Amino acid sequence: MSGYTDCVTRHIFCNNGAFLAYTEMISSEALVRNSSRTLSMLKRFDGEKILAVQLYGSKPEILGRAALIAAENGADLIDLNAGCPVRKVTQKGGGAALGRDVRKLGLAIRAMVKAGLPVTVKIRSGWDETEQNWREAVQAVVQEGASAIGFHPRTCRQGYGGKADWKALGELSAAAPVPVIGSGDLDSPSAVLKMLKKTSCSGVMIARGAIGYPEIFSRTCSLLNEGTPEIPPTPEDRLRSAKNHLLMAAETFGENSAARNMKKLLAAYVRGWPSASKLRNDLMKTTNLSAQLTLLDGFIQD
Repeated sequence: MSGYTDCVTRHIFCNNGAFLAYTEMISSEALVRNSSRTLSMLKRFDGEKILAVQLYGSKPEILGRAALIAAENGADLIDLNAGCPVRKVTQKGGGAALGRDVRKLGLAIRAMVKAGLPVTVKIRSGWDETEQNWREAVQAVVQEGASAIGFHPRTCRQGYGGKADWKALGELSAAAPVPVIGSGDLDSPSAVLKMLKKTSCSGVMIARGAIGYPEIFSRTCSLLNEGTPEIPPTPEDRLRSAKNHLLMAAETFGENSAARNMKKLLAAYVRGWPSASKLRNDLMKTTNLSAQLTLLDGFIQD
């Protein structure tokens, strides 16, 4: 979720019922080099009960040092991303490329747990259809002290295409000695309920499905706890959520930064109804916060 789950987005997710929200993916190399921008990504929002820091990298020693830096900066939980399929990450040996090297993956977990915090790890089912090593990867990380496993049962080559293999998720959930957190194709509360029933995983991780739809967490909780029927958000709901998110970002990061960096999030909020494409295109052309708010207000009033 690089570029998305900053402290404001995490605050909104947790206010809507998420148990915790990981930081966006943080480079272990940059953290060890003391990059001020990278260190700022460790910012805890007011009231954030669990600061869960997500790291990526390819070198066990560097990942261990980065985990210690995160712990010293207030982290409560460290997550190793060994599942990201993005080429600029994998070509440097991180993300799913690290998950491909089971021995190095185990050494990374061993180094990271020395920071004294719980360490979780996210993996994919493998590199491609002919190279699926998730069983070996799970054995390695559990042996080295991982506290939980996030499992996205797609291969790296699949990216986000096709269907996630929930059968593999169910197999892992039944056999793993640590909690298994399911991921993949969770774009609605009903999808979450279906995954929990079908795979018996310990929990779920909603990623792309929450972008532009933070209410997915509260509505999922209502469905799971009270059986409340799923009601999709109206366009007005989405627009008000977008405006709230934009104003919180402006207050936290400044108007110029918010106007620039929120465009991709605003585009996610604005989708799925007639005239949404025009609003989305107009928002992408804006250069300041005032223009963005004027556009949102105009459509809310309409």
